[in-house]
Amino acid sequence: MSHSRPSRPWSPLTDAEWAALAPHLPLTGPGRPLENPRARLDGIFQLVTTTLPWHHFRSPAARTDTLHRQFRRWARMGVWSRLLALAARRRAPKPLKAVLDWLCAAHRRTYRLLGMPVLALARRLGLRRALPGPSWLLPDPDLSELVHRAVKSVLNGPLTRREIPVLRNLRALLRTAGGRRRIPACLVPS
Repeated sequence: MSHSRPSRPWSPLTDAEWAALAPHLPLTGPGRPLENPRARLDGIFQLVTTTLPWHHFRSPAARTDTLHRQFRRWARMGVWSRLLALAARRRAPKPLKAVLDWLCAAHRRTYRLLGMPVLALARRLGLRRALPGPSWLLPDPDLSELVHRAVKSVLNGPLTRREIPVLRNLRALLRTAGGRRRIPACLVPS
């Protein structure tokens, strides 16, 4: 997917978009149905398309802490990841494709909650805009596994002087696969 495509600015969900998203959302809360789930989803999408932290955001849809709790609950249930995977499919319905930018923004915000699986999914789907920073600065679990397998194969045979540069290069690759500890704010997507 192209990273240069401009992000879609927030606007309320259309009926077609809501109809495409609703079947994939758990519309019951803990023990009771959600109160106005469409407005909650609109409020969440409105926030994730900004750079504001949750505590600075105000929505007419629901209280901010209610929206944040709903966002975290759906993140832990895998809702954002499933929706991202559905919208990234080649033959996804147009209404799902239309909200792909918002789903990428929501997926980016789940990184602090869910960690590495979020990065791995965005990379595997080829959606760099769903990553919380430039891919070359973020951890790469797939590269890490590949390097670990290469180290094991080198260490299974007899060690000679020829393997020393190979092991040094693998160590450097492993550092790269670990990503950077901090990403400059100017490089974090908005």
